[in-house]
Amino acid sequence: MIHNIIKIFQIVFVFLIFGQFKAQLKINWQLDSQEKIANITLYNESNENIIIPLDTTSLQPYYSDNYNIIKHEWIDQYPFFGLTINIYDNFEQKNVETYLHSEIDLSDLKKIKIKNDSIKKEFNLKMEKWGKKNNVPKADVKINYYIMNNLLRLKPQEKIVFHVPFNLKNITNRDVGPSQGFYVLDNEKENIGYLSISINKEAYIKYLTKSQRQKLNRYKLFTGSIKSNKINILPKE
Repeated sequence: MIHNIIKIFQIVFVFLIFGQFKAQLKINWQLDSQEKIANITLYNESNENIIIPLDTTSLQPYYSDNYNIIKHEWIDQYPFFGLTINIYDNFEQKNVETYLHSEIDLSDLKKIKIKNDSIKKEFNLKMEKWGKKNNVPKADVKINYYIMNNLLRLKPQEKIVFHVPFNLKNITNRDVGPSQGFYVLDNEKENIGYLSISINKEAYIKYLTKSQRQKLNRYKLFTGSIKSNKINILPKE
């Protein structure tokens, strides 16, 4: 009897902390006149304080496993919680394929490596300090830091506006390399685009400490999926 009561309490607690807010968080977007910047608005249409991990520095291309965090596949500079730009052919209702850059100039690669080595050294020192300060296991510290530093807090009826580069030849807006991703559009087809994000509660449970989650207890932690409005995407030369 006591075991059943405890189990029910645990289920209720999880439901209260991790809410499905896909009907209450809304994303609207449009491109600027030159189609180089995506202007994005995130709305909290609920009466709750909501928090969501969302990288506002860039978009990311579509992959079947977007938002599935796998520690051994973690790439430090990749925007794992950036909004995904989804583009599909309106006639065939088929997603545009994501390509990775395969042809890299060796001279560019050498410059990028020198730059990245310097950034990585500084970043690793920062991670060491972050792990000690927040009592985070070394194996989880990079993911923990990324999530905690990309949390958006929205009060009831609040909206947040941000702007990201829109470049289908370099979707993540990163230096040349495998983390870029790009789309090739057929100019004879009607291409439709929308933004999306999906957050699983495992991101909070696995990678945030109990102390960190307690400090966020004034907010409901967003879990679920959001899709934005759809717009026409014109191919560029």
